[in-house]
Amino acid sequence: MKFKKGADRVVVLFPFLRIAVKFPIIRLWLAIRLLYRDIKSGKWERLSKDWSWPIEVRGSFKGLLFRGLAANWGEFLFYWQIHNPFVQPTYFSLFGLFNVQRADEPCLLKDEDLWCQLYELTKGQVFDDSHHFVNPRNFCFSNGKLRMLDYGSRKSRGIIARHGAKIVELFNPAYCWEEEKKKLKEKREQEAN
Repeated sequence: MKFKKGADRVVVLFPFLRIAVKFPIIRLWLAIRLLYRDIKSGKWERLSKDWSWPIEVRGSFKGLLFRGLAANWGEFLFYWQIHNPFVQPTYFSLFGLFNVQRADEPCLLKDEDLWCQLYELTKGQVFDDSHHFVNPRNFCFSNGKLRMLDYGSRKSRGIIARHGAKIVELFNPAYCWEEEKKKLKEKREQEAN
């Protein structure tokens, strides 16, 4: 059994069962402090403003309480609605309180090799959610195909819906950005001559 902690969730890996269980991080104490600060200051418009921020804003009241839950529930619904081959299957979710996802071989690619290839395959759209796409720990390999483990954000799900099938089909695990740069340089030099 292994534990991993992200910004919004804690993952418990059971490699022998090939499953991962994701639990949301609920920052109740910070939310209470934020609420107390707003009530104590008597600035009710501030309290209203804190409530108005969307869940995606990490430091907002709703973000502190529900961001991890929303990520879990979003992953589960997304997987079951579209069955995109680029995402790691999420088998079960108890309304976001915990998710059960398949666990496979971790991605050991260098950050720059992963990022540059994903950038090329999506025509730069990975910049819309670079937090999730730049980190190799958010990916794994299943039967030699790259799969995304953390697709809890709306932005990442949008990119996956547009480019996921293409990434699975064309992703090259042996890709090396340094070698690609050399090839591009040689190509430019040949074109110039």
